[in-house]
Amino acid sequence: MASPRWTNTTKIIVMSVLALAAIVLLVTLRQMIAPTIIAFLLTFVLSYPVNWVQQRTGWGRTTSVVAVYFIMLLSLALGVLLIVPRFDAILVALERTMADLGGGLQARMTEDIFSIGPLKLSTTEILGQAGTALQGVFSAASANPMTIARSVTSTIVSTVYVFVLNFWLLKDWHKLQRFMLELVPTDYQEEMRRLGMELGAVWQAFLQGQLSVGLVIGLLTWVILLILGMPNAGGLALLAGLMEFLPSIGPAISGTVGTMLALFQGSSWMPVGNIFFAVIVGIVYAIIGQMEGVYFVPRLVGGRVKLHPAVTFVGIITGALIFGVLGILLAAPVIGSARVLLLYIAAKLADREPFAMGRDAQSVLHIPGVIAGRKIDAVLLELDGTVAAPDTRAIDWAAQRFHWIDRVITPAMRRDMARRLLTSLEGPINLLLNQLYRWRWNETIERWGPALDRLRGFPPADEMVLLPDVRDAITRFSTVYKLGLISSRPRADVLAFMQRARLDSGIFDAVVAREDVKNILPQVDPLLKCVALLGAQPDQVLVVSDSDVGLRAARAAEMATAGVNTGTALPENVRDADLVVANATLLAAYL
Repeated sequence: MASPRWTNTTKIIVMSVLALAAIVLLVTLRQMIAPTIIAFLLTFVLSYPVNWVQQRTGWGRTTSVVAVYFIMLLSLALGVLLIVPRFDAILVALERTMADLGGGLQARMTEDIFSIGPLKLSTTEILGQAGTALQGVFSAASANPMTIARSVTSTIVSTVYVFVLNFWLLKDWHKLQRFMLELVPTDYQEEMRRLGMELGAVWQAFLQGQLSVGLVIGLLTWVILLILGMPNAGGLALLAGLMEFLPSIGPAISGTVGTMLALFQGSSWMPVGNIFFAVIVGIVYAIIGQMEGVYFVPRLVGGRVKLHPAVTFVGIITGALIFGVLGILLAAPVIGSARVLLLYIAAKLADREPFAMGRDAQSVLHIPGVIAGRKIDAVLLELDGTVAAPDTRAIDWAAQRFHWIDRVITPAMRRDMARRLLTSLEGPINLLLNQLYRWRWNETIERWGPALDRLRGFPPADEMVLLPDVRDAITRFSTVYKLGLISSRPRADVLAFMQRARLDSGIFDAVVAREDVKNILPQVDPLLKCVALLGAQPDQVLVVSDSDVGLRAARAAEMATAGVNTGTALPENVRDADLVVANATLLAAYL
């Protein structure tokens, strides 16, 4: 008996209660907002080195994340030993710059700052009151050890929270994306995927672009000020680079500080007065600002963060009032994200298509030639397990060795254990073979190669047979898509199999074998080589594999993935693919 359906009133009540609970939870846990945002930002930034490590090594996601963390800790330790002493000189220069600026201002200020009738305030009085207030704050903090302990504990907990959350986000980000997408009704999944791409592009443009702009502006400022004989050029350059993370107002702040310092100190070699020198420095900052707006930002940041300076200014002030320093730094991308959301909502309310169709555009779900929102132009097939039938003799042998545990588990579970064990060996075996081929240990390969092939589920070359109905599927693929074949076997074995299976009549547009690449799967070399031979774009390529080894490499190369349950791997080993089917025939029908 089917359960009763909720009425519209019930649905409204449930959604209202959930929204209210979310608001209450957000207010209650508001202190966790900033650490959560930082964890997501770290995930966004660190995903690039993690992907790079995964592409170059073929390691799993967890291993790649741990490797990046280790490299970060090692770099931090080396920085403390080598970089910090040199960087400290720049910080000292910046400190000296601000001190000189303050001294210059104090020297040119009158005793009375302003006067309203009998009321007069002086610099000494203001500084004295500020010192008294600060002393009171520090005295209160020192008088209450619990306050200090609470603050230290909160900092430690927040730091641990950031890195633990960041680790899991880096490790399982694609799974989280898939989980969130499954919560969306099917008809809207591709549209939500496209919306996520647009939001990600905003943050990518801001973080990568602002970092690049900051480095360029800092270096340019340092060179020009050094040529002009500006004191503390290094400190001013560092300030200019850091201020780039405050759009609109940041460059104005750094330019004002540099110009005022030029007015107070003058040039170290130019025979001009301080006023004229300050004018020159101000013009330099203005030119750099124009170059930033006209040239650097459009090219390094791009057109994704399209915000008027006034809107950015209001956002920075609002962010500062709500979230402090973090709100100032993230005002621009948050407003840019809000802009994307508002444009999407406005388009849907007006019954217009919210996203322009292009190479990156998402399409309607389940249309021919589209997987995971990508228009597929080429299909790459792994040979063993996807085209050729796997060798299960090693699995049978391993399962037989565990027959003594049948009192605890069933024979089917025993065989699954053997499959899982041998499947997990494919990646390490391939990495071992990479090293053997690299060092040209041909005798070792000839001696141990057959045994390693059996462990990977690869039958001997002369025993390879075509999987049922695969020929028809491949023929259908070849009439619509560019078709490539990937194998870690020698080319002679691949060509001999293709001839026996009658697949040598130009069906495949490219074949990549062991001799064609430096490294075999799970590294990305075979995939990229085949894509280059096909003349295709990686984001328009579908990789079909029966194991996590091939799918992992495809994800690292940013290609679409399709898992087939025709090899020795268990279905759970391919469940993270963009599409999972029983065999290539069903995949051909889908495409």
